[in-house]
Amino acid sequence: MSQLSTEILAIKNGINFRDLGGIKTQDGRKIKSGLLFRSGDFNQITLDEQNFIAKKLDLNIVLDYRDHTEIKTRPDNLWHQAQYFNIPANPMSDDVTANLTKELANTNILKKDFPNDFMIKLYQLLPFNNTAYQTLVELLLNNEGKSIVQHCAIGKDRTGVGVALTLFALGVDEKTIMADYLLSDKVLANFREKLFLHYQTHLTDEELEKRKQIFAAKPVYLQSALDAIKNKYQTINNWLENEYQLNESKRQTIQDYYLI
Repeated sequence: MSQLSTEILAIKNGINFRDLGGIKTQDGRKIKSGLLFRSGDFNQITLDEQNFIAKKLDLNIVLDYRDHTEIKTRPDNLWHQAQYFNIPANPMSDDVTANLTKELANTNILKKDFPNDFMIKLYQLLPFNNTAYQTLVELLLNNEGKSIVQHCAIGKDRTGVGVALTLFALGVDEKTIMADYLLSDKVLANFREKLFLHYQTHLTDEELEKRKQIFAAKPVYLQSALDAIKNKYQTINNWLENEYQLNESKRQTIQDYYLI
């Protein structure tokens, strides 16, 4: 099995913040450490943590996939040199959203579907016609290998598909990409525990169980995105090229920047 990045970054007040460095590609190379990151929001990080990210990690570009309502509720605490891009990655749909602010405020959303069905619909829509991932590709191609963190609310769904796109472009195999996605479930354990303790005071057991399904990283969720891609384009490379103009030459450019 390909090696996963074992570095879960010790930003105590971050959410699911980790380095993709060390993940191996199918041709035996690996992602350089300290360049490609994934995360939840940066609302709670301290000034010391901001300074650590700026000075020790030298993290340049922040790509925030959240909607404006989410950002208004939990704005990022950004470090000095951060170049910030906010491009919402939510599907253009009234029925399916990864906006946790909206979902938690409107329980009617979840009454329409079982939680698994709700999440599967979300993941089936995320890979297509997504301006946020177009921006991700442009940042990977046009910034000469600068460090990038892509994030949403908890770094699982919108970020999960964005990271999958990144890893596919770098030549990582599907099994390794799934394993990295599932790592979010472990990394988010403490965050979820605190969140669910708060929910217990005002939710029924059934409502709490629905929230647990929404906040989980399940294989079926990411797999539903991969299946939707293959149903439309037959192969992942066709998807990269037709949806995001990532032909072989452009993928090679990204690989030259971020692989060793």
